[in-house]
Amino acid sequence: MDSVRFETSLSTVKRRKKQTFSVRFVLMLLLSTFGCVKPIYNGEIPFSKAWWELKLLSCTFTGACVDDSPPSVSVINLTATRTSYLESGFIVGTASDDDSLSQVEVSLDSGPFFPTLGLTQWRFAVPLSWREGSLHTVRIRALDFGGNVSPILDFSVRKGNNKDANGDGFPDAAVLATLFGIDRSGSVYLYYGLDRNSVNPTNFSDANVTLSGAANNSFGYALRLADVNGDGYADLIAGASLEYGGGNGNLYIFYSRGQIGIVGTSYLDADLVLNAGANTLLGYGVAVGDVNGDGIMDVAGVGYSGTGIARIYHGSTTGVSTTPDTSINGPGSNFGSAVELGDFNGDGFADLVVNDNIFAGNAGRIWIFQSTGVAGITATSVAGAAMTLTGAGGGNQFGISMGSGDINRDGFADLVVGAPALGAAYIFFGSAVGLTGTLSTHANQTLPGAASFGGGIALGDMNGDGFLDLAVQCATFAGNQGRLELYPYSGGTISTTASNIILGEAAGDVFGSPTISDFNGDGFADLLAGAPGYNTADGRFYFFRSTGLAGIVAPAATGADFFVNGAANTEFGANFNR
Repeated sequence: MDSVRFETSLSTVKRRKKQTFSVRFVLMLLLSTFGCVKPIYNGEIPFSKAWWELKLLSCTFTGACVDDSPPSVSVINLTATRTSYLESGFIVGTASDDDSLSQVEVSLDSGPFFPTLGLTQWRFAVPLSWREGSLHTVRIRALDFGGNVSPILDFSVRKGNNKDANGDGFPDAAVLATLFGIDRSGSVYLYYGLDRNSVNPTNFSDANVTLSGAANNSFGYALRLADVNGDGYADLIAGASLEYGGGNGNLYIFYSRGQIGIVGTSYLDADLVLNAGANTLLGYGVAVGDVNGDGIMDVAGVGYSGTGIARIYHGSTTGVSTTPDTSINGPGSNFGSAVELGDFNGDGFADLVVNDNIFAGNAGRIWIFQSTGVAGITATSVAGAAMTLTGAGGGNQFGISMGSGDINRDGFADLVVGAPALGAAYIFFGSAVGLTGTLSTHANQTLPGAASFGGGIALGDMNGDGFLDLAVQCATFAGNQGRLELYPYSGGTISTTASNIILGEAAGDVFGSPTISDFNGDGFADLLAGAPGYNTADGRFYFFRSTGLAGIVAPAATGADFFVNGAANTEFGANFNR
């Protein structure tokens, strides 16, 4: 009898508990259904109610109660097979785990591991202390909440100039359409992720950002992408010399807005406008480099009107200075017709090079002003130049085009100088004392070519051997058809024999204005080449993808991987950022 009463009482207790549970369940259901905020039931959210319930079900039905599988991690803008040339402020990648990621971590130069921004899609900002051309090691790993760690990924990285405006890890391309045949206003087209999307652009209207100038502005005649405020995102610097509209000239600075990149539709949307006064043509040339060693790029602008000027505006975490930190007035002639920055003596501070292409009967001359250190460049006239290099003969126009970079990877920037009126390009190697010589003929290497050879110059590692290769334009070749000659690095210098010569499509195209960057992150730099005269000055630019160790192999513009057309009579592709 007692056992019957006990079983009955136990049954009653169980029934009441069941009823209590049912009431609580209904109340919870009603609250979640009719409350002010309905909870999100998503098993992908770690430690959420749904996540725990899925874990319990998996443990109950499969016996998989212990997470012993490591997560996986990958990097999308570095390659493990060779030293990557990073032209972004970020290392970016992805990670995954069959359970739940807890962290992705990055170690730089054998230092401690630090967490990334994001998990499944992550990015990691490289430090400002990384100087252009500096070599680094990178280690990356992922961890999950089960205590598992992925295999560590190891990379060798060389820091390049940051040309990544939206922080996706890849350099972007700014393209000029001079609109010369209409009103000389100028427009700049910015393309993000060239060769990274399933469909490549085909038309000027496919640009992610279009910035237009005013009549006769020559807006965008000189272009640079660089991080001038140290936030990890490249900003856009556009020169507008007003060469055909009064000549006052301006530099327009457009700061990146982070992952959305550059914002605006015209020159009026610039965040900062720099002006050097009436009739200076400031903005005819633009260069970027770190002249004061703070890790943030500074902006140099030149104009050749009057005595000629060169101005440097320091970058900082608050942006570019509104007044020049360096003001150099020239001796007259065409001082300020071109400008370049590079650390030619390897002291960690960029030096300034300014050209006068018509000096001494169009022979041409360049002045090299060395940085003094944290104060930057303190010269106020050409008397403060550390040295000069002069064209060897009248009519050469030595220095009208220039490019710099550490060609032989000895720690010193080298300078390539074009003399298109002669048809030559000269290479001067940097050293502990900087550049040496007094005449163009004192160059470490001379590349002779046809008429107009040397009018456009670009450097980049197109064959992935770790050294810079050279592209030289010959714009007037064959009735202005134009061609672009590619010279690989070989035996401590640039080869004297072109590895490839790319011909323009037709007479009048003026093909070959170059820029070089690894747009798709495969470890091999790709080539952009403009043809502003294409189709009676509509203009077009061509994308040549590196094939790998052989570099760029297409023998003609028609062999480009894709091309992008300009609007009618706009001279699209006249220039690019460098």
